[in-house]
Amino acid sequence: MRKTDAFRRAAALLAALSITVSLAAPAFAATSRTYYIDKGDITITKDEKGQTVKQGDSEAEKIGDDDEIIITTTTAATTTQESDLEGPAAEDSGFGPVVEDNYQPVPPAQPENAEEPKAADRQESTEEPKGADQPENTDRQESADQQENTDRQENAEEPKDADQPEDDDQKKSTEESEDANRQENAEESEDTDRQKSAEEQESAGQQPQPQQAAPAAAPAASTPVNKKENGFWGNTITVINNFANTVLNLTLKDVKIDVSHTGTENYINPEAGKAALSVQGDGNVEIELDGKNELKSGYGRAGLEKNTSKGTLTLKDDKEPGSLKAEGGTGAAGIGGSDGKGTNNIIISGGTVTAEGGNYGAGIGSGGGSYDGGDHITITGGTVNAIGGYWGAGIGGGGFKSGNDITITGGKVTAEGGISGAGIGGGYWGRGRNITVSGAAQVTAVAGKSDEDNFSGFGATIGDGYNGGDTRDDDGNLISYGSGKEVQADISGLTTTGYIRHIIYKPDLDSDGKPDGILKEWWEPERPQPNPGAPAEESNEVDLGTPGLHVETLEGDPLPFDARQQGSTLRVTSDTLAARLHGTRQALEALREQGVEQIQFVTSFKTTTLSVEDLLAEGGSWFALEHDGLVSRRLSAAQAESLKCWRH
Repeated sequence: MRKTDAFRRAAALLAALSITVSLAAPAFAATSRTYYIDKGDITITKDEKGQTVKQGDSEAEKIGDDDEIIITTTTAATTTQESDLEGPAAEDSGFGPVVEDNYQPVPPAQPENAEEPKAADRQESTEEPKGADQPENTDRQESADQQENTDRQENAEEPKDADQPEDDDQKKSTEESEDANRQENAEESEDTDRQKSAEEQESAGQQPQPQQAAPAAAPAASTPVNKKENGFWGNTITVINNFANTVLNLTLKDVKIDVSHTGTENYINPEAGKAALSVQGDGNVEIELDGKNELKSGYGRAGLEKNTSKGTLTLKDDKEPGSLKAEGGTGAAGIGGSDGKGTNNIIISGGTVTAEGGNYGAGIGSGGGSYDGGDHITITGGTVNAIGGYWGAGIGGGGFKSGNDITITGGKVTAEGGISGAGIGGGYWGRGRNITVSGAAQVTAVAGKSDEDNFSGFGATIGDGYNGGDTRDDDGNLISYGSGKEVQADISGLTTTGYIRHIIYKPDLDSDGKPDGILKEWWEPERPQPNPGAPAEESNEVDLGTPGLHVETLEGDPLPFDARQQGSTLRVTSDTLAARLHGTRQALEALREQGVEQIQFVTSFKTTTLSVEDLLAEGGSWFALEHDGLVSRRLSAAQAESLKCWRH
């Protein structure tokens, strides 16, 4: 009897400990929490007390300090959840976050009065008959497979027989041990006085599942609200990290927000609109971009708002391929400062990011007329397109503001200034300083065009926005408008594949509304420049004593190019976006005799290296390689032979 008593007490203690540990574990383990932008505005706050998430009119929910927050839409999440999860968490039940960690299927429901035999009794005798003094035994026949605690899992399927007799000693031992357990732990009692737990009462007799991470309470708005056209939603995201030197992690997955209609564009009494996504506070925020995300903000608000603060905003793409397009309202940047606000501490490390400033705002940088400019902006990777609004820089300052400490160490970056703004640097009447391009970064900086109707000239490609300097005759009549001062970027750390391409377009537009050609263009480091005025037979063919090597358009018309041999490499350069390198087998054989082992074909956005031996091994009388923007295509010998070009 004493042995049985001890076993029962030990089993009860282990069960209590296992339940306590399983319930407490999720509170300390970092996990991901999913919320849906179509269910209402979302506000995320982090401080010394932890993290909370509030959606719509619901109460703020406290989550783990290091939990990653995923924001998506119900439509985008449905397929993923149905394929990745099992059980209730895979269903769109209207709850807020779906916590996927430690999910276990719930066993089938049992009768409300069903109970289990003690695990300790089974350890002593798996076939021990039950006494007549236990009236609940007859109700247990249908629940033989139910588990009461984790110690019974090995014996959950053992048979029971309520009709078998029990001798007096066993009966007495059973009654005494149950009385002792009842006194020590009411939850372990199997008599009719046993207290039902709140979870058992609510679930109509189902066993509690402490390891199952159930969804959090449903937000007030359980149905979609503020739906717009084309998959957009009129709800906003606000991220506030007031805990300095910590990181708040957020993932945007196929989120499309359009609040561009909010606010009043009134010069006398303007009313600011809503920011689609606003990042605030002295702590850091890292945003993972998954899928296609678009943010359109209202009057005076940046598309992705990050006004001047001590915290750092990082946009990255470390998981699924992702993109972000952010459009600012009037006076605001695409990414950065709102109207009258500067920005700082922005890092882009991956993804495809497009930022378009509203009038007077930078693409990435400050809003217009702000006290602070657009400073400490860093790009380390990804594909970035930054387009300034009227008077705004592509990357840097908005109208009347400067852009300083801009660093690009990787990725492919195109920065186009708005009217009279710099490509990289200052907006209209703003300056650009401390600009660095290094590593394998490939940068195209486009100067903002002049606007003679509004009495302003060009911005710089890299440097200052237009700030006067007009040329006038002795009578004060305007001869030409000035332009923004070009500032030398620090390119000492550029590798062989890195470059800066400077472009100043002509102010006139063609019939399609595009610039009517390039007014001026140059490269850093300096590249060999073709001579467009040279006769085709002098500029479009390498003289090898054979029907040579030439460059042509994809339609077959001749293009100027430069060809120089450096050691065993022939570098063929054509200053154009789309071109074809075309040549004969005889040309390849002549190159090999001159010691050329490989041909490097270079166009504006693409460099491809071909082996001379590989080309000869293909056979055929012609070879061809095409570049079209960022795309390279090597043609077969038969395709190269069939091409129509000026040589055929």
